[in-house]
Amino acid sequence: MELREGLLTRRTISTFSKQPVDRDIVKRATECAMLAPNHKNTEPWHFYILEGESKEKLAKRRGYFKASKFEEGDERAKTAQEKGYQSMVDLPWVVVVTARRTPEDPVRDREDYAAVSAAIQNFMLSVWSEGVGTKWSTGALVQDEEVARIISAEENEEVVGILFVGYPEGTQPKPKKRHEAESITWLD
Repeated sequence: MELREGLLTRRTISTFSKQPVDRDIVKRATECAMLAPNHKNTEPWHFYILEGESKEKLAKRRGYFKASKFEEGDERAKTAQEKGYQSMVDLPWVVVVTARRTPEDPVRDREDYAAVSAAIQNFMLSVWSEGVGTKWSTGALVQDEEVARIISAEENEEVVGILFVGYPEGTQPKPKKRHEAESITWLD
């Protein structure tokens, strides 16, 4: 797959198959992620690649968050919990990505967060070039301190996103048309 084709066709995957994804695909993606631009070569990212017990713990936490959207006793809570858990535990890989924080230097902190985002994009494009899809989750679960404990994150690390990694299943929705006129200004 050519780079431009990957950029134009990559999309957030909403439904994944249970088909295993070879570890080497994920390894190659992390190699690409490490090549993301980062000011002063701070390399502020850390990719925690979950499988087995660690993935199960995170999936349970996700189920809890999905259920917490409903009132206690609401039957939908149990369904949401089971679905939230199962959809994550069935994934071939879950990747939690963190940024090393430098709150004493707000400019560097912002640059490092941007670098981690670029690394995540590199990871996503790399697996996509091999037919593997991703979903970059930034919801409430990302902010949960329990997630940091599950991955044994350092105190100065902030979770930037949780990547769902697997082969797409079924027909995926087409991306929304982007409005170039509203997002780009050419100046002379």
